[in-house]
Amino acid sequence: MLVNKFATLAVVAGVTMGLVGCGAKSGANDPMEDSSAGIKSVSGFYGEHISAEEELGLLNKKIVYFAFDSSELTNSDLRLLKVHAKYLLDHGKLKLRVAGHTDERGSREYNIALGERRAKAVARYIESLGVAIDRLVVVSYGKEQPMDTASNEQAWAQNRRAVLEYEDVN
Repeated sequence: MLVNKFATLAVVAGVTMGLVGCGAKSGANDPMEDSSAGIKSVSGFYGEHISAEEELGLLNKKIVYFAFDSSELTNSDLRLLKVHAKYLLDHGKLKLRVAGHTDERGSREYNIALGERRAKAVARYIESLGVAIDRLVVVSYGKEQPMDTASNEQAWAQNRRAVLEYEDVN
């Protein structure tokens, strides 16, 4: 259902932008027009041009993966989280729950702490982009909810993650 809302939002935004742009002169100072590709894009908040299609694609991605024993975010994670932060800022009645997970290696206590560090890293970055901390909920499941129950590197890589879950506060 949330994906349908995203799709509807993208269509409405695209139509609105097209109608607004009909009477305006396009120029180098227009941040909504990427003249090289002819594709509508957004900038400002992101600090770079992101097409509406890419923005929607990133909104549909709700998992940040981590390296072994790490809670560091990569540049691609930051790009993904910027899109989710903007969505939260545009939709003031939503909260975001960030659930930290780990692979099976290590003690239960260690993995709960690592999952929490991962979730907090995501939440701190989103907060740094202007989202109020009271709209972000951090939880750690450690190794208790694996995405893949196999015991190999591929499975462990899938399990080292933070999952973004939207909650309506109504």
